[in-house]
Amino acid sequence: MNMNGTADHSARKCAFLRIFSALMLLCALPMLWWCLNLINNAALDYDYAGIGCFGAALVYAFSMVTAIAGLTFAGKPHRYGWCRTLAYIQLAAGVLLIFPLRAYTILTLPPLFLLTVLYLFGVGWREMRGSEQQ
Repeated sequence: MNMNGTADHSARKCAFLRIFSALMLLCALPMLWWCLNLINNAALDYDYAGIGCFGAALVYAFSMVTAIAGLTFAGKPHRYGWCRTLAYIQLAAGVLLIFPLRAYTILTLPPLFLLTVLYLFGVGWREMRGSEQQ
C-alpha cells in the first residue's frame, strides 16, 4: 500500500475514534443515571438485579474514563494500547453483569456494548507489531 493510502487509513481511524469516544462520553452520564434509577425496581424483581444495576452504573462511569482516554490519545497510535486495554476491561465487566441483571440487561447494557465495539474499531482490535504497522 502506498504512503497516501496508509495516511488515509490512519486519519479515518483517528476520526472514528474521536466520534465514538464523544458518543460514549455523551451517552455515559444519562445511562449512569438511568441505571441508578432502576435499582429499586430491579431489586424487587430479582435477587441480584439491584446490585447488577449499580454495577452497570459503575461501568458507565468507567466508560467516561475510556472515552476521555480515546479523545486524548486520538491521533497518537502508539498510545492506542491503553485505549484498547480500557475498552477490553469495560467489555469484560459488561459481560459479567449479564448474569446478575437478567432481564434488565436489555434495558441497561446495549449502548455500552455497541459503543465499546465501535470504539474498538477506532483503536483497532489488536496491537500491530513492527512490520504490520508499515
